[in-house]
Amino acid sequence: MTLPKAPTEPKPPRGYFGNITDTVVSTAKGMALTFRYLFRKKVTVQYPEVRPQLDERYRGIHYLEQELCINCDKCAKACPVDCIEMDATRHGKELEWHKFQLDYQKCMFCELCVYPCPKDCIHMGTEYSMVSEDRSDFVKDLLSWTGLTEEQQERIEAAEAAKAAKLAAKKKAAEEAAKKEPAEGEAGAEDPQA
Repeated sequence: MTLPKAPTEPKPPRGYFGNITDTVVSTAKGMALTFRYLFRKKVTVQYPEVRPQLDERYRGIHYLEQELCINCDKCAKACPVDCIEMDATRHGKELEWHKFQLDYQKCMFCELCVYPCPKDCIHMGTEYSMVSEDRSDFVKDLLSWTGLTEEQQERIEAAEAAKAAKLAAKKKAAEEAAKKEPAEGEAGAEDPQA
């Protein structure tokens, strides 16, 4: 069992010269710390003229490799705060993009949208500056283009032409097969009578 300590009596106030001594000692300690860092390399970054060095794993504003994206919606489903909104129309294998937006008022920069992507097309970038006075500026569209590109339109037209040619060939083959069947049926019916 420990006994409680007796309360200590407060120190008597120091005199005039004691206060001067404390001030000189305190100032000397502070100046020693200042002189220790005076000749070291500076660590202050003069932002925005000088940009800071960022780690490779830094989670900044997203960027999208639109030509790889297949609109599977897995990134939007994985987002815990539901800040990803995407819309596209599929034309065979081609996508006509309407929007792929991120609301950075909600985004936690958790990077959970990156991992489920099967094509590895959404990434966390190194851009971090999002200064604005208007809240609508925090809803960013990640698309490089909307609609269909000229190459996509050409591929869609070529696919439709090939599909139409294939259907025409099937129809022609079906018509020829239909013409041959009655002719063969008539010849088979004449043979037993002869």
